[in-house]
Amino acid sequence: MTFSSLAGQQELRRMLTGALAADKLSHAIVLAGPSGSGKKSWGKALSQAILCANRSGAEPCMQCFSCHSFCSGNHSDYFFLEPDGRRIKIAQIRSIRNNFYLSGSKKVCLIDRAEMMTAETSSSLLKILEEPPVGLYFILLAEQPLLLFDTILSRCQCYMLQPLKYAEIIELLTRERNMAMEQASLLAHLSGGLPGNAFKLADDDQFADRFAEAKTMAGNLASGRDSALQLLSQAVSLAEREDLIPFLELICLFYRDRLIQNLCGNCEQLINPDQPSAWVEVVSPTGLEEAVLMINAAIYEIKATNANRRLLLEKTLIMLQRRLAK
Repeated sequence: MTFSSLAGQQELRRMLTGALAADKLSHAIVLAGPSGSGKKSWGKALSQAILCANRSGAEPCMQCFSCHSFCSGNHSDYFFLEPDGRRIKIAQIRSIRNNFYLSGSKKVCLIDRAEMMTAETSSSLLKILEEPPVGLYFILLAEQPLLLFDTILSRCQCYMLQPLKYAEIIELLTRERNMAMEQASLLAHLSGGLPGNAFKLADDDQFADRFAEAKTMAGNLASGRDSALQLLSQAVSLAEREDLIPFLELICLFYRDRLIQNLCGNCEQLINPDQPSAWVEVVSPTGLEEAVLMINAAIYEIKATNANRRLLLEKTLIMLQRRLAK
């Protein structure tokens, strides 16, 4: 895996490739960002570049024994740790620690979800970081880097991955999944700028059906065609869906796009600009704005609290239909 195969992150790219080319890379690095931001891909690209003895500047040569071994998953000087269950346990780092002190070539230890290390594991890692063997590099991937020991963070060079731009997600999907522009544009909207989310949606066999269902419900709520009894029944069904959050996000996206269309007529990045729904002309910008806020509030409550889903959805659907009728 090379840096040139990765999308976006221009500031991160500049700093990492510059440090590699100047041979000034820190022996301990934290790559931080939300799930799906590409931390593991960047961590692997950095690991391969460190281990390649014939790299040109920052890019691995992709031809040497080290690169071939890394790509096949059999590199003897590359160590990967991830949570065993819910935590990264002391036994995991003990099982590979002796390898760190073998003389010879460079070595890399990539730790995924590093904030899930137990206190014992963190203490063991800290001892190594205090007096690291020559040629050993640690790359820690973390969604919440502040959960790491302060003493570990102080010995690491920290980098934050940023969400990718809309156009960068589209380019990534068309290149990696050979996806049509219209579909890639839709998934770019839903990804939140996170390539992992975009790929997950691209590989979801149920996405097309979910999209059609969400479009129908968005239109029905906006047109006010469902009775209160029907809305209560729909709330019961929605509450049992495993894909409730992405389903609500799709409905929210329809209203968000129509709000843009109503306010400024900008169709460049709408999910379906050539086929506006019949209810677009009858729903006010105020109603659409309140609908977006209401759905986002419901999503947050579902994620962050133990709220009764059925009761929350009953209230949300009824209030949505009222607000959209303004």
